[in-house]
Formats: sequence, structure tokens, C-alpha cells
Amino acid sequence: MNEIISRIMTKKPGVDEMDIGAAEEKLGAAFPVQFHQLYNLVNNAEIGEWLLFPIKDRNNVKKTWDDIVRQNIEARKEGLAEGWIVVGEDGTGDKLCLKSSNGHMEEPIYVWYHEDGQTERIAQSLMSFIMLLSQEE
Repeated sequence: MNEIISRIMTKKPGVDEMDIGAAEEKLGAAFPVQFHQLYNLVNNAEIGEWLLFPIKDRNNVKKTWDDIVRQNIEARKEGLAEGWIVVGEDGTGDKLCLKSSNGHMEEPIYVWYHEDGQTERIAQSLMSFIMLLSQEE
């Protein structure tokens, strides 16, 4: 994971396991390992056109107020079905999502299209998503 971090833009340093755990508790599901690794290194990462939502950082609350938990509350209001966790957006209203079941988020990454509520699997994992976008640039 460290070898591709140079391809990811961010303005915020990573968060610790305590902050990640607090977000997971509020979301009701644990992130996949690769998301833990990324959030430990960078918070609010930009990957290509996608911006990953930050995890609220207790040491930087003002800059992380619009966190992943708040974004999931808003996405539910927009019609996102239960069993999905939004992790990022591209500025058009479409969201990156992970499926959630039994208290865990699965590795494959999906796009939720806000206009019709459909989802499309776009990558097998966070690493493959980053590599896919790196190849497109």
C-alpha cells in the first residue's frame, strides 16, 4: 500500500485506530483492511476524480466535521439502501460504496448512481481501484 500512496492526494494526515474504530461503531460495520491502512496514512484522500470522505479526527475536528458518518446519514436521505456504506464521491452526486453485512464492509467497491439508485461494481478492492485509476491517468 505504501508504494502507491504517492499517487493519492490529501491535505489531511492519517487518523489513528481509535478514530477509525469510532467511525466503524457509528456506521455499524468494520472497514476492510486496505481502508484501515489508507486511513492510517491519509485522511480525506483524493484518488483520481474521487474524494474519500474523512474520518472524524479528534485532533482536527474542524477540518473533518463533514465526515463519513454524516455523509452516510445524508445518503440515506437521498435513497441509499440499507446494507451500503458510502465512502466517497466524485462531485456529481454519485458515491463510492461498500456492501455491509454482519458488521463488516466487503472489499469490492461499487458506484451508487444517485439519479436512478443503481449500483455498479467497479473494482475488487481499494488497491485495484487505485491501480485502475492510476492506469487511466
